[in-house]
Amino acid sequence: MIRARLFLMANSRGTRTILILAAIIVIGAGIKLSAPLLVPVLVATFIAIVTAPIVMWLCDRGIPTLLAVLAGLTLDVAAGAALGFPLAGAVATFTERAPVYAVLLTGRMEETEAWLAGHGIYLESIFDLSEPTWILNLATVTAQYAASFVSQMVLVLLIVAFMLFESTGLREKLARIATPSQIQELSAAAHEVNAYLVAKTVLSLITGVAVFVWCWWRGVDVPLLWGLLAYLLNYIPTVGQIIAAVPAIALAFVQLGPGDALIVAAGFGAINLAIGAVEPRIMGDALGLSALVVLVSMVVWGWLLGPVGALVSAPLTMVIKHGLAHSEQLRWMAELLGPVPDPVGKSTASNADSADELSRA
Repeated sequence: MIRARLFLMANSRGTRTILILAAIIVIGAGIKLSAPLLVPVLVATFIAIVTAPIVMWLCDRGIPTLLAVLAGLTLDVAAGAALGFPLAGAVATFTERAPVYAVLLTGRMEETEAWLAGHGIYLESIFDLSEPTWILNLATVTAQYAASFVSQMVLVLLIVAFMLFESTGLREKLARIATPSQIQELSAAAHEVNAYLVAKTVLSLITGVAVFVWCWWRGVDVPLLWGLLAYLLNYIPTVGQIIAAVPAIALAFVQLGPGDALIVAAGFGAINLAIGAVEPRIMGDALGLSALVVLVSMVVWGWLLGPVGALVSAPLTMVIKHGLAHSEQLRWMAELLGPVPDPVGKSTASNADSADELSRA
C-alpha cells in the first residue's frame, strides 16, 4: 500500500513537471510568433513602469491627470531624443566611413597574414575577412535596424500614454479585484523592477560617458557610437559590456593598429572592473539572478524577441522569478533561478528574515 502511494506521488510529480515543460514550450512558441507585436508593447511597459511614479506623484499633488501624463510623456520624449538623435548621427557617420574601414581592414589582414607566414603559419582563409562586402553589409543592416527602431517609437509612445492614463486609476481597480497581500506582492514586484531600471540607467550612463571619453582620447573614430553602444548594452548584465567592447576594439585594430587596440581593450577592462565593483553596492541584490541564468536568459529572450529581448532579459526574468517565488508549487524554480546561497553558518539570520517575509506575504 505504501509503495503504491509513493508510486502515485512520484507519478503525479512527473506528470506535473511534464505539463510545466509543455506549457513553457507552448508559451515560448507563442512569444516567438507574436514578437513583432510584443516588442513595442514590452518596451512601452518598461518605460511606463519608470514614468508612472512621476505621474502618480504629480496627481497626488493635485495636478490634473492630463497634465501629469503630458509631463511624463515629455520627459520620455526628451530622454528618447537625447539618445536617438546622437545614435542616428553616429550610425550614419560610421556607415559613411565603412568603405574607408574596409580598405584599412584589407591592409591589416595582409600585414597579419604576412607576419604569420614569417613565423611558419599559413592561414589563407584569414584574407576573406578583408573583403569589404561584410563590413558594408554590417553597416547597412545596423542603419536599417536603427531606422526601424526609431519608427516604432511613435507606436511605443502612444502605448505609453494610454498606460500612464490607466496607471492613475490602477490602485482603485486593484483594491476592488485583489486582496491586500496580492496588491502588496504586485507593488513589491513593480518596485523591484523600477529600482533596478533606475539604478541600471544611472550606471549605464556613467559607463557610456566613460567609454566615450576613453575612445575619444585614444583617437578611435565615432567615439559617440561606442559610448552609446556601451550605454545600451550595459542593461545586459555580465556580458553586455563584453559585447559592447568588441566593435570598438576591432575598429581600433583596423584604424590604429594592434598596439593601440590592446590599449583600448585595457581601458574597457578597467571601466568594466570599476563599474563592476560599484554596481553591487548601489544595486545590492536587486537582480537576484545567478550569472548563468543571466546569460541563458539573454540568449533565450534575444532569440524570442530579438535585440530588444536581450536588452530587457534581466528585468523580464526578474518578474518571472518574483512570480514563481510566491507560488507554493513553483517556488523551487525561483530558487534555481537565484544566485548561489551563502554558507549555512553565514546566512542563518538572513534565512530567518526571509522566512518571516514569506510568511507575512
